[in-house]
Amino acid sequence: MPMPFPASERNLLPRLHTKRSGKPKARTTCPGGCSAKVARIGTLPDAFEFAGRALDSPLPGGSLCRCNACGLHWRYPQLDKSELDALYRQGAAASWQYHPVKRQDWQTASGIIRKNVDIASVLDVGCFDGRFLDYLGSGYRRAGIEVHPLAAEHAAAKGIEIVGRDFSDLDTLQAPFDVVVAMDVIEHVSNPEAFLASLVRAARPGGLIIISTGNTASLSWRLMGGMYWYCSIAEHIAFINPHWCKHTAEKMDLTIEDLITFSHEPARTPEAFVQAAANLFYRYLPNLAFTLRRLYAQYKGKACRPAYRTPPHWRSARDHLLIALRIPPNDSRQPSNQTSAEAPTYPAGWFCEAAIRLMTS
Repeated sequence: MPMPFPASERNLLPRLHTKRSGKPKARTTCPGGCSAKVARIGTLPDAFEFAGRALDSPLPGGSLCRCNACGLHWRYPQLDKSELDALYRQGAAASWQYHPVKRQDWQTASGIIRKNVDIASVLDVGCFDGRFLDYLGSGYRRAGIEVHPLAAEHAAAKGIEIVGRDFSDLDTLQAPFDVVVAMDVIEHVSNPEAFLASLVRAARPGGLIIISTGNTASLSWRLMGGMYWYCSIAEHIAFINPHWCKHTAEKMDLTIEDLITFSHEPARTPEAFVQAAANLFYRYLPNLAFTLRRLYAQYKGKACRPAYRTPPHWRSARDHLLIALRIPPNDSRQPSNQTSAEAPTYPAGWFCEAAIRLMTS
């Protein structure tokens, strides 16, 4: 069960649940600066939890929007930085990351890294407790950026060099890395293109950028729209897809070396069928689905959770992607100071795993 916010800390969120509505009251534009029209995909469900803690009152979901040029999807409206920072600081870190055998993106990313014999250093942005870098092996200089103190301490105990505690630290690194990875992180930033640019500046010319995240182009996501489990997590505010990857890679003069889609948690056929059926039930008969789920919880002697109003996690869906981008060998981009709007400073790593586990509990 999610942990409640400590009573002593609730006054840090004085305006969190006000002046928000399901539909945009003003025209939103693409965070990446595209001038194309914006499409409203659907209404996002209200959130009752954030980063592993129960909220005193629901956080209105707003709308899921899409840029018709680059294909980026995002939550609108979004909390401002001070509100998000207050929530992240109070987040729970009760759940550790999955074992490597359950993370196809870890296995794929490590395979890409190992086949490049010229790689000597790897930076993991949002490294959490360093488990991916530990899985990669000690044959590299392994470094991480992680906001959560306890997680960073666990990573350091594994021999991981903690070089930063915030995304903004990407522009202050002393030396570039051969590979920069960001697993389940980009969905937490308001401007994915600016975040990718920061990753590029943290890597050497000719280096690699590896990103994994949800994929809005997946069939399951297109069927469910704003009801989809991945965008119902309050911490998730921006969502990409292969079209966005290709559009942005061309814009930033990057070469796509690998682009794969995968299931975050593959399941056998019977379980996959049940998950698909449950989600489609919510899609077309949401009130009846919620009622049956509530009655089943009562039958089992469990409390009815507010999250039951949203579809369950579709674990077996092929709704994630991993992309490996090559920086040009003659690239001359250098780190530069950015404004807070360009360089997101939201925490990464630990709360994504906590949120996913909450959705599946």
